[in-house]
Amino acid sequence: MADDFTLKDQLAAIDLNAKDLWEDLSESQKKSLVFFTLNRYLSSVQGSADRQAHAVLVTNERFNKNLFSIMSKHPRLAWQLACSCSHENKKIEFHPWISVKREKDKKLALLCELFPNAKMSDLETLNAITDKSEIKEYLKQSGWDDKRIKEAGV
Repeated sequence: MADDFTLKDQLAAIDLNAKDLWEDLSESQKKSLVFFTLNRYLSSVQGSADRQAHAVLVTNERFNKNLFSIMSKHPRLAWQLACSCSHENKKIEFHPWISVKREKDKKLALLCELFPNAKMSDLETLNAITDKSEIKEYLKQSGWDDKRIKEAGV
């Protein structure tokens, strides 16, 4: 087996349920496995909604559930659990990367502007416990006019 074991090769082996491949991998190939990244790819497949739901549920139940407690101490077991997530048809699937989309929290950004010397953890707590009407009232008390408050998105 060649020394390069790309992510594409890893996903193909998992899709084909190649649990016994672990013994054939070199040390460098074993070290190239990033189980956290594999977890992210395994849970997404292209296809029907049922197939996508199946991939998420199986990956979460079999692989993701105890991943952090086993991946460093028992990498062979982690590989076998990843392979157990393959679909019954044993064909190579396309696993798209689904990025994490983070929306900008306008209320938190406003609190950061209002309290530039406050700790971020305090601002996040304040963001969690106040609603927009309370922020709006505070801004009015601080001398903001309605036009400026509306422009701020509150």
